[in-house]
Amino acid sequence: MKIRTSLKILLTAACLSMSAGLATQAMAQETQAPAAQSAEFGDEKLQSFAVALVKVQSVQQEYAQKLQATGSEEEQATLQQEATGKMMEAVETTDGISVDEYNQVITAAQTDPELAQRITDFMKQPE
Repeated sequence: MKIRTSLKILLTAACLSMSAGLATQAMAQETQAPAAQSAEFGDEKLQSFAVALVKVQSVQQEYAQKLQATGSEEEQATLQQEATGKMMEAVETTDGISVDEYNQVITAAQTDPELAQRITDFMKQPE
């Protein structure tokens, strides 16, 4: 059980990093809120974020396998664009959080260990 929890925390951290990179690429044209304002997130927002993150992780896992099986750079670029679109859709279809808010939370969580822990705690809760 302890190994599973540690693995989940490591996976969450890795997905936070990957999600931030992909979401930032996809949302580069949109204005981001200042990081200082991102530090305050309520429980409902973080619960919505955790639900969206699980959906994003699922898309990432699906496309990681596809990317490994793909040889050409052109096919990989196409798959990455497709994955980004599906990750954005996963966030957009989650109640209580927008893509901008998702990006704000994920950016803040990368530099705020307490926030990252709160997110991990929400991910441990049964749905």
